[in-house]
Amino acid sequence: MNSFSFSLRAIVPYLGELQTAVLVTLAMSLATIGLSLAIGLVFAVLRQSRSAPLRWFATAYVEFFRNTPLLVILYFAYFMMPVIGLRMSPFQSGLVGMTLHFGAYMTEILRAGLIAVPHGQYEAGHSQGMTNFQILRHIVLPQVIRTIYAPLGNQLITIILGSSLTSAIAVNDIAAWMQTTGSDTFRYFETFLIAAVVYAVLCQVINLTRIYIGRALFPDNR
Repeated sequence: MNSFSFSLRAIVPYLGELQTAVLVTLAMSLATIGLSLAIGLVFAVLRQSRSAPLRWFATAYVEFFRNTPLLVILYFAYFMMPVIGLRMSPFQSGLVGMTLHFGAYMTEILRAGLIAVPHGQYEAGHSQGMTNFQILRHIVLPQVIRTIYAPLGNQLITIILGSSLTSAIAVNDIAAWMQTTGSDTFRYFETFLIAAVVYAVLCQVINLTRIYIGRALFPDNR
């Protein structure tokens, strides 16, 4: 009967690659949060539009990407985009898939923030002669940011965890390091444990940073 002995000795030579994998994961996650925010803002505004076709288009986007597994979207971006002439690296394909998927969730987060702004705020802006864009920029968005700040931080954590699926399309992130190192060293338990700890530390650091920044930006929320 084989007895298991915990040892990190075989993993040490791969720790340099882990540092690179962490940077790839962070780059993918931060780029995704930025791009999905931009897409989410556009579609959140469209969902509030008076034009029925625009509302239907935005709703179709949200419903399709929220009800399609992220892995399927990543496979589509990686394998199908070259068929129509769009050749991208694994990182670019992963970024496209992640942005489209999480952009749908970001749309709903931002839409909730827009709905939370009292309609009287819009009327007050119009009474001052402001354009719709000026009202959105100077009156609405500052209030929306305050409303969605906490969900936004939680969404970033979800994106970091979701980025592990990009290893399926050859993105060299933490999950890819975990799989490669485990198969090379046959120390699967130790490798998986290190990857889990790294993900947990990343998410906790982001959560604590979110709390610290939130207290600085919104001191009356303490």
